[in-house]
Amino acid sequence: MSQGPFPVIDLAPFRSGDAAARRAVAREIDEACGEIGFFGVTGHGVDETVVQECYEQALAFFDLPLGEKLRIRQPTLEIVRGYIPQGLGALAAAEEDRPVHPDLKESFTIGPLVAHPVPSADMAPLRAPNLWPGRPAGLRPAWERAYRAFEALARDLMHACAMALGLEENWFDSRMERHFSILSALYYPDQHEVPVPGQLRSGAHTDFDALTILRTDDAPGRLQVMTKAGTWAEAPLVPGAFIVNIGDLLARWTNDRWVSTLHRVVNPASADAASSRRLSLGFFQEIDPDAVVSALPGTVSAGRPAKYPPISAGALHNEKFMRQAKAAERAAGATVSDRPSGA
Repeated sequence: MSQGPFPVIDLAPFRSGDAAARRAVAREIDEACGEIGFFGVTGHGVDETVVQECYEQALAFFDLPLGEKLRIRQPTLEIVRGYIPQGLGALAAAEEDRPVHPDLKESFTIGPLVAHPVPSADMAPLRAPNLWPGRPAGLRPAWERAYRAFEALARDLMHACAMALGLEENWFDSRMERHFSILSALYYPDQHEVPVPGQLRSGAHTDFDALTILRTDDAPGRLQVMTKAGTWAEAPLVPGAFIVNIGDLLARWTNDRWVSTLHRVVNPASADAASSRRLSLGFFQEIDPDAVVSALPGTVSAGRPAKYPPISAGALHNEKFMRQAKAAERAAGATVSDRPSGA
């Protein structure tokens, strides 16, 4: 099934079908990732109850007074854990050569549920402990269940990606055993004031990871994706489906055979703004921080030489994330020292 430029792929035949059915799904993924880098996925096997509990607990958290949410504020710029209030993020900052306005959103983020060794001091922020709020009481168990469910789906998708790239199905497994993936709730409050010109709920950006798995709602102010024609197209909203997109890491790994595409979240129409709150759950699949990212077998040829030197996944993340984060802080008029401890 396809909706405009966005294919919607049924993953069920890959998860339980025969060899021919699994190859067919892999071909669909290869085509989508090479064309626009986004696709919807159904037949994913994720229990809808788990997703809804995670969603509802996140909404309950964002409804808390600001002072209570700030008790688990992001500790430092480098550590992506806990709560980030509105005004301290601007995803378009790394993409623009001009100042941009902060995104109109808040977020709450956790990382892996299993503690792994820190490969080096500069990778320590990727292994930071999670910060859990005191309320709502059901948030932690609901989010831990959701993290495991997203993690399992990401593994299935990476298996399908490996097949799509002509690799052994488990090729990525050994490079994901100690991943540093994060699960984030991205909350866009009702808009009671008119945004300044150019300010969006989430500015145009690409993701840094291998792939992103997104569940969103049908509130006004939607996700838009840049097409090859250079126009913005609205991502499809299919009940029970996830939106998947390729990040910079996997695009680089494929020597840009697959594309990491600009996307943004726009503001609602003025008539809808006062009752437009929106929540998205995003799982950002990373790999082991010391795994080396270099052009995969089959992506390099005489006519298509390797475009990038080898780099560790952690170093690539730090390079891209810190450039964006520091630019975002400049946009917000803040500094790292302005941030209080998350304790």
